[in-house]
Amino acid sequence: MLRSRVLPALSLLLMASPARAQMAQGVLDDEPPRISAVRAAQGAPRVDGRLDDAVWASAPVATGFRQDFPVDGDPASERTEVRVAYDDQALYVGARLLDSDPDGIAGRLARRDNEEASDRFIVSIDSYHDHRTAFRFSVNPSGVRADYIATNDSDNEDFSWDPVWEAATSIDQQGWVVEMRIPFSQLRFSGADEQTWGINFTRRIFRKSEWAAWSWWENEEQGFASHFGHLDGLRGIQSPRRLEVLPYTVAKTDHDQTANPNNPFNDGSLQSVTAGLDVNLGVTSDLTLNATVNPDFGQVEADPAEVNLTVFETFFEERRPFFVEGANLFQFGAGSGGFIFGAPQLFYSRRVGRAPSRPVFEPGGFVDNPINTSILAATKLSGQTGGWSIGLLEAVTGREVAPIQRADGTRTEAVVEPRSNYAVASLRRDFREGSSSIGILGTAVNRDIADPALSFLPSSAYSGGIDFFHRFGDNRFVVNGTFSGSAVRGEPDAITRLQRSSARYFQRPDQDYVSVDTAATSLTGYATSFQIDKVSGDWLVGADFYAYSPGFEINDAGFLTGVDEIFTGFRVTRRWLEPGKVFRTFRINATGFRSQNYGGTRTGRGAFLGLNGQFLNYWGSNASFNLRSDNLNPAGTRGGPNTLLPANWSLNVVGFSDGRKRLSGHLWTTYARNRFDGWGLFSGGGLTWRAASNINVSLFPNFRRVRTIGQYVTARPDPFATGTFGARYLYAELHQHQVSATIRMDVALSPDMSVQWYAQPFISTGDYQEFKELTAPGSYDFLIYGASAGSTIESRDDGRRLVADPDGPGPVAPWHFANPDFRVRSLRSNLVFRWEYIPGSTLFLVWNHGRSGFSPNPEFSFFDQLSGILDEDMQNTFIVKLNYWLSR
Repeated sequence: MLRSRVLPALSLLLMASPARAQMAQGVLDDEPPRISAVRAAQGAPRVDGRLDDAVWASAPVATGFRQDFPVDGDPASERTEVRVAYDDQALYVGARLLDSDPDGIAGRLARRDNEEASDRFIVSIDSYHDHRTAFRFSVNPSGVRADYIATNDSDNEDFSWDPVWEAATSIDQQGWVVEMRIPFSQLRFSGADEQTWGINFTRRIFRKSEWAAWSWWENEEQGFASHFGHLDGLRGIQSPRRLEVLPYTVAKTDHDQTANPNNPFNDGSLQSVTAGLDVNLGVTSDLTLNATVNPDFGQVEADPAEVNLTVFETFFEERRPFFVEGANLFQFGAGSGGFIFGAPQLFYSRRVGRAPSRPVFEPGGFVDNPINTSILAATKLSGQTGGWSIGLLEAVTGREVAPIQRADGTRTEAVVEPRSNYAVASLRRDFREGSSSIGILGTAVNRDIADPALSFLPSSAYSGGIDFFHRFGDNRFVVNGTFSGSAVRGEPDAITRLQRSSARYFQRPDQDYVSVDTAATSLTGYATSFQIDKVSGDWLVGADFYAYSPGFEINDAGFLTGVDEIFTGFRVTRRWLEPGKVFRTFRINATGFRSQNYGGTRTGRGAFLGLNGQFLNYWGSNASFNLRSDNLNPAGTRGGPNTLLPANWSLNVVGFSDGRKRLSGHLWTTYARNRFDGWGLFSGGGLTWRAASNINVSLFPNFRRVRTIGQYVTARPDPFATGTFGARYLYAELHQHQVSATIRMDVALSPDMSVQWYAQPFISTGDYQEFKELTAPGSYDFLIYGASAGSTIESRDDGRRLVADPDGPGPVAPWHFANPDFRVRSLRSNLVFRWEYIPGSTLFLVWNHGRSGFSPNPEFSFFDQLSGILDEDMQNTFIVKLNYWLSR
């Protein structure tokens, strides 16, 4: 949505209107508007998009909408009239959206929750009346619905929420009409006999790029639900004791050309039929229990392909519906209007059902390694009670074994993942009508590690923290903060593994403030963050601080790539939100930061300057410049001594066109360079074509070319390497090419029937040259094999293996290592037919297609590699999933 729609630019070209600013402030100081709902005593209105029912004639009218954009605070260019009614079962909303150009009304046919390129009418309901939470219901002139939840008094939207509700629309010579029926069973509210809710109505006029709201506030003001108007007149309503059951069945067939036809576990053709159940139970009027048994995620898109040459895990978004819905309840650091910079992610739901931790190999035989851990059951309890927001989640994953057939034909099996329990609990209390808040979140992972082969896993892992925010000074300032701790327990080899992991590297030889304790059976640590901001006005300023102690560890339930860091930073922004002579909006950002580890070593220092703006014709551009000084990198040698992270700079430029056009897009490019002549060119863009009123096609290509002067390859111990603490660290100059694209096509056959196609071709090559070794800790100095005096390097086995000798005839043994050159290419695609054949019940037909291949030949030829993707072996999965919604 549009609350964060400003795009910055040059100050000398903009002119603000003092008179308008005073007018806007006057409106802001008024009390929020109110509207009363009328009881439909003569019968509920029929939801047909006509507004000819008797109840609408007697209902009060909400009007007087004001623009959020393009001219903040101006009266809306078209009149909107909204009425609200209710009966014992539902809330009804009727809206007449007048339009001076009915032929210009945009109403694209699209899949549910797709709000692109259409006029829109949105009802936002704060039924908790906590000034923090909004249930939002949206419809376009073609009847395409969208629904989502906005939390934390911000417009960050969770589209995974799919309530069962109705909407009907019609277009006539006066404009268009909306009728909605929102069952009380789909909302959450108190049990009071007479209630007041927060409510707002928003209208989008696509051709004018106009957004207007009934309860308006200035763009520069922070907050969302706290600015809503009030809905009065609700008497004697009760949320029915909700019970929704969604049973489903799935039939799946897999065909894999990469499989060995002699494999007894998978000869390339597998079939299965499974069933499961989702349950939604209203425990009280404002508490809901969700449960899933044997969940299926077959229609979920595959993760994008990548080549990760770092030591750090890649973060992938959660796409599984059970975990996506209501995910905001389990996010730590939910500050005012967003999330606190530097707050740790205590819960990362993709840990539940992850790939098993112990893959098994059987030379000459066959192994059926599970791809994921089975989720036996999962439950969530969420809602509000006694002024507290509550979230509880528990999931149980099964003990996983890998069947093995040895070379002699005998069978056995190996345990690859223990039975595990994951639990998350959150509590939050708001004060001062949502202007202050305090929250608590805790996680627990417990594993049944009965097999000694799994002793490298912690037996238990706990984390917990408290976060808060406080707005003050007429909501112009906000303070956010967090404090969290962790405790992990297990056998000594599990804790030793954590101490030596890439997150901390306690074994680094050139430091003396941490060390590896091989007898330890626990690891504890803490993290804290603090942020203060001025959040309104033309000038915004802020300061950030966070610290992660060396022993902080949350990766059993959360996500963390590094610890042992103390960070401080500042931010200054000058913005112009009113149209000027050239720009419609404009912003200048400047930031600076410094980081160090707990040993006092500086690991980062830099500055950023950004300009971004939108022109009066709705085109726009952004530019930014980053500068970093020399710093030390504790992770560069993967547990060895520090290396130098050379000073570098980067320049980024972005341009984008008017998104209202049938064909629109954006282009971006970044060039980066360090002081040792390493460089990177990154470029990409996006093109969106609205081919018809119900067809949308998009293409997002990306290209990168990188020259890395010092790319880590491997290491080996050597007592003669006294300058680097008894080990040699092999590096190389890496030349990398990478091309990828994300392609999507959406075809809507009706508001409830659609087809989506997604594809991602991916090509990456890496050519390693100039092999060398680090000569001194804390430096970027190397001994280049074959070029430095006395050293040699030669190729063996047609280039597949290399032999390097650091000192020729000297005492150091030659170094044999595999050539790390690579070429990776793949294609991942997903075709989904979705039909909501009755409200709440859906049929999915899915085709997942994949191809991938690896080669040690790093030669890059775009067209040859692109066509070569089709030469790789393919994997196809066909899925039919049917569910049926039952409600009482």
